[in-house]
Amino acid sequence: MKLFSLKRTPMDERIVHTRNMLYKEAYIIAMLLCFVSLVAKYIIYGPNIGVVATELIILMLSALYYGMRSVFLGLYSDEVEVHDRTSKLSMSKKNVIWGLGFGIAIAAFLGIRSAVVYGDGGVQSLWYFIIVLFASLMMYVPFFVGIMAIGHTLANKASKKAIHEDLDE
Repeated sequence: MKLFSLKRTPMDERIVHTRNMLYKEAYIIAMLLCFVSLVAKYIIYGPNIGVVATELIILMLSALYYGMRSVFLGLYSDEVEVHDRTSKLSMSKKNVIWGLGFGIAIAAFLGIRSAVVYGDGGVQSLWYFIIVLFASLMMYVPFFVGIMAIGHTLANKASKKAIHEDLDE
């Protein structure tokens, strides 16, 4: 059994492509089952993080693994380049927009929640909403825009570096 053999035998491209397609389908099915399990446990047991910790860890680690592997193989910068050629908005602009969207959505949620939970109705609820909304916007929008933009820039830079190192060899 030559499991870790460095010697590679040539294979038919159709077989490799079909095998990769099957691996992709199996990965998608596993992630869907994990997500369905997470939602079902959340509905049955309520918002208890301990019950759904395994599913959350699986989802986060698989996304992190894919992201890191695509960066270190140089695939990320190639995907960004193809996306930027075919799309009206560049990937960096889309990341800033997503960061703005996340920040605004969380700020609106927190503003509505504080108005409903802590406000006594009328003007006081509106005042709580406005104060919490603007305070949350000042915190979450720069945070998410920064995370999205800096993460994209660092990943793209590392991916291009990996490509250049691979080409130099």
